[in-house]
Amino acid sequence: MGRNIWVDHESVAATARTHPGVWKLVAVYPSAEGGKSAARRISRAQRMSAYEPPAAFEAYCAPHENGGTSVWARYVAGLTAVPPRPSTMTYRVIDRGPGREYRGLRIVTVVIAAECRMCGGPRGQAEPHRFCEDGEWYSCDRWTNACGHLDTYDSVLAEHRKRVVKTEGTGRKAAAEAWPVDAGEYTDAVAILKAESDNWPGLRARQAAQILALSGHPEAARRIQEEIEKRTARMGAKQAALFLAKLAAARAACTRCEDGRIRYQARDGEFASRRCLKCRRDTDRDA
Repeated sequence: MGRNIWVDHESVAATARTHPGVWKLVAVYPSAEGGKSAARRISRAQRMSAYEPPAAFEAYCAPHENGGTSVWARYVAGLTAVPPRPSTMTYRVIDRGPGREYRGLRIVTVVIAAECRMCGGPRGQAEPHRFCEDGEWYSCDRWTNACGHLDTYDSVLAEHRKRVVKTEGTGRKAAAEAWPVDAGEYTDAVAILKAESDNWPGLRARQAAQILALSGHPEAARRIQEEIEKRTARMGAKQAALFLAKLAAARAACTRCEDGRIRYQARDGEFASRRCLKCRRDTDRDA
């Protein structure tokens, strides 16, 4: 697909004006950047006189099956109640399970993208459908995409499952990267780092350690400095806070040491102790 395309915007705009509120395909652009730029300029009528005045048209872009980006627009000037474009669509679909062997069915509620996976056009509104199978009555949804592309229940279920996996993964990542609320013995120190980071975006761990040392938390500052020396990658204030929370949890669960020292009997029969590397407490060395 070439990098440059010619679009008859006058014709597209004229067609859209005769069907107010209905989404019309403008063009399929070779790149996402080109599609986003076109959608933005259509809405603003920026260097596109066919869509004047500004805000007379709404536009959006979506992935196209050929790898490009499709742009859709609708004429909204003069309309009193324009339904907003949904970010997702919810349907009740039939799930007959994997394989070809008949095992009955179940009705599954799916949440999928609001755009057709083929051309990026808006998906149709759900229409309830009631049917009987094996003596049981069920209710599902049917819909018709204005673009003409057909959504099968199997493809919709697959899209829904991919979306669920992606959402769960994003949620786990966000939870893992969130500022810890309960950091055990370091809760006050973490609260200080959170407050400083809100006022100082990009706060690094070394700076965070200096702040804690000056704020009456020298032990927490030393632990962060130790961790900085161990790591090869750069460490931010949030990572330092997560490290302190993890260290506090490790100390609470540790059963190997007493006040940060592991007692043991050496080969010569003498009793000695060494610092617990799991708890990493400041302790006086035994003679």
